[in-house]
Amino acid sequence: MLVYPNQRWQKTDLSTTWNLNPYTICLLATMIKEDVDVKIVDAQFYNMSQDEFGAKVEELKPDLVGISMLSSEYALIGDITVDIIKNVNPDIIVVMGGVHVTTMYMNIMKNLKIDYAIIGEGEYVFRDLIRYLNGEGAFPTQGVVYRKENGELKVLPAMLIDDLDALPYPDYELVDFRAYITTAQRYGIDSPPELPFVRIPTVRGCPIGCCFCQVESVSGKNHRMRSSANVVGELELLKEKYGIKSINFEDDNAFYHRGRAKELLRMMIDRKLNLKWKANGVALFTLDDELLQLMVESGCLMLNVAIESGNERVLKQIVNKPVNLKTAPEKIALARKYGIYVCVNFVIGLPGETWNEIRESLHYAETCGADYVKIFIANPILGTKMYDLAKEKGYIVGNENEINWRYGRIKTPEFTPKDISILRAYEWDRINFTDPVKREKTAKMMNISLEELENIRRETRNALTFEGVNYD
Repeated sequence: MLVYPNQRWQKTDLSTTWNLNPYTICLLATMIKEDVDVKIVDAQFYNMSQDEFGAKVEELKPDLVGISMLSSEYALIGDITVDIIKNVNPDIIVVMGGVHVTTMYMNIMKNLKIDYAIIGEGEYVFRDLIRYLNGEGAFPTQGVVYRKENGELKVLPAMLIDDLDALPYPDYELVDFRAYITTAQRYGIDSPPELPFVRIPTVRGCPIGCCFCQVESVSGKNHRMRSSANVVGELELLKEKYGIKSINFEDDNAFYHRGRAKELLRMMIDRKLNLKWKANGVALFTLDDELLQLMVESGCLMLNVAIESGNERVLKQIVNKPVNLKTAPEKIALARKYGIYVCVNFVIGLPGETWNEIRESLHYAETCGADYVKIFIANPILGTKMYDLAKEKGYIVGNENEINWRYGRIKTPEFTPKDISILRAYEWDRINFTDPVKREKTAKMMNISLEELENIRRETRNALTFEGVNYD
């Protein structure tokens, strides 16, 4: 039994609670379906109560449950899930994996009810562990954390997969896939252009190494790409079988390699896929006229690019991002000239950033020419350079391993977490929604009405209650 727990068992947050991509869990299931009978239970997508989930465990009577944990913000739901499983049958083997587990496996394994943790990329590791437990293979040599007979933890080095094309396409017949592709994972600027849609990853790893990002710890610095033929082959299959009409490229750096990006887009055009698409994590320096023209011809509606800071010192000395602030507005204007909606990411409240630098960054965000600006609060996460820096300077408030994306956790002589949280919410609102023309354009990109957009703005402001948030 493979499980996505329900984030609402811990809390509901309109900004960070969303349905997870079935790609990952269906791929894991595909890797093991020839060895075992496998069932997928997505408690998040179906908003299952804890009692309903427990009843499902009783119904399926699994020998092993694999739990996928994405964000450390929802760490508590992992323990809740394990308790439910073991209360049904303490002999069920529990395996936990995902981003949260890879970066915080030592904390995870303090729960003695968890039998194995899988770190790194788990497709082959999980399959080999299953075979070992069935007496059909050797114990994996990578990617597993387990307890030896004396209770001591044994940590095997994480596995990263070089040949992504060697992985199979996920078998979506293992879930009600039509329900997923006709339901947007959340509201927002990243909403699917048209239903039915898919969220598809095409690369792993990132060589840039931004101070706040976990990707280097999770997937490594080596930028590994699925071939263009592999990606387009999957898209053709999904269009033929499920009638998809749009795509969200769910990559940390989808078009980092300009040559591969152009090859992929040309192939999408040549195969006449006619799919609308949006992409996250696009590097500004890759954009040129040829690439943008191919993007438009292949169906691009929106690019989400990452500038991160509008202050040169912060960008180079803290963030470690190779962005040219002088030419970035020109790149944004070029993309918009081709009719592409441009969303830009910024991060505020970084350790070592001054209040004046934050204000300068927000001014840059307002004037860089973007259609929409995302403003994130710097959050120190284990496995990032920012975490190490903030911890070294004693800037982290509250539990250093507890994450809340809505509220900051960094307190410096320059600002408090509350300062940053309030500033972020109100500047996001002012920059994006003061102009009625921009409001209408943004609502259209989100696929919502202006009334629904006003509700989102109101909910974001009203969420600044700070109840239960410890800043001491």
